[in-house]
Amino acid sequence: MRGEAMIVRRVLNNSVVDALDDSLQEVIVFGRGIGFASKPGDTIDQSMIEKIFRLDDDAASRHFASIVGSVPAEVLSATADLVTRARAELTAKISDSLYASLADHLSFAVQRVRSGEQFTVPLAVEVQRFYPSEYAFARSAVAELNDRLDVELPAEEATSIALHVINAQVGGAADSAARMMELTRAVLDIVRLHFGLDYRDDDPAYLRFVTHVRFFAQRVLLGESVQRDDAELLQLLRSQRPAAFVSVDKVDAFVMRSHGHAMSASEKVYLGLHIANFL
Repeated sequence: MRGEAMIVRRVLNNSVVDALDDSLQEVIVFGRGIGFASKPGDTIDQSMIEKIFRLDDDAASRHFASIVGSVPAEVLSATADLVTRARAELTAKISDSLYASLADHLSFAVQRVRSGEQFTVPLAVEVQRFYPSEYAFARSAVAELNDRLDVELPAEEATSIALHVINAQVGGAADSAARMMELTRAVLDIVRLHFGLDYRDDDPAYLRFVTHVRFFAQRVLLGESVQRDDAELLQLLRSQRPAAFVSVDKVDAFVMRSHGHAMSASEKVYLGLHIANFL
């Protein structure tokens, strides 16, 4: 990114410009204040660049290129700032797909509100329960957007924004969040039914367990696994906490059957310890 001369083609707003790179390829450049006092033909100050979309590169860039002309400049700018803030405030890695998906969504959401349309959002309970950090971020984003765009997005919009953030954490596909919450809920239900538990949302051990299962579900959907030399530790814990690890074996069988994922010894150790903590 640094050292590459870029020439402004169009100023989309104070934070987004359409530019040409050294190879005369079109790029969309984000940076706070990057478009302020700029005009076509100016060279972009490299120190102000936060993100570059090369419009012929990958799926995220192509998606962004397909919407950038139709999304209002103020929505593009607000989206860029929200993505920057999400990456700073949330721990999970967020893919570039969020720029396009969130900008596209917010553009339509603002249109619907201004035209007086009503809409419902699914998965509100699951988002608040399984992704409290993302939901808290999204609630603050709604307040910021309402002030910045002079609209009245409903409180329910926080669920939609959170879902886009979650999708961007798990591959970027539109149904990623729903699939991850479905898998998270399934694992929690296997353990709950095995022990006849009544989960309490205010139980710290349960909340830690939910967080662990959530990240486990994310790895399963991404085809990843934690691989360490924990076979001996697993055998030791099986002898010490047999009940917990019987339920772990049920989870192992389920994710193998449903997703083709064979749990590693490390994954079984961590899951079993979390289960044992609230038995």
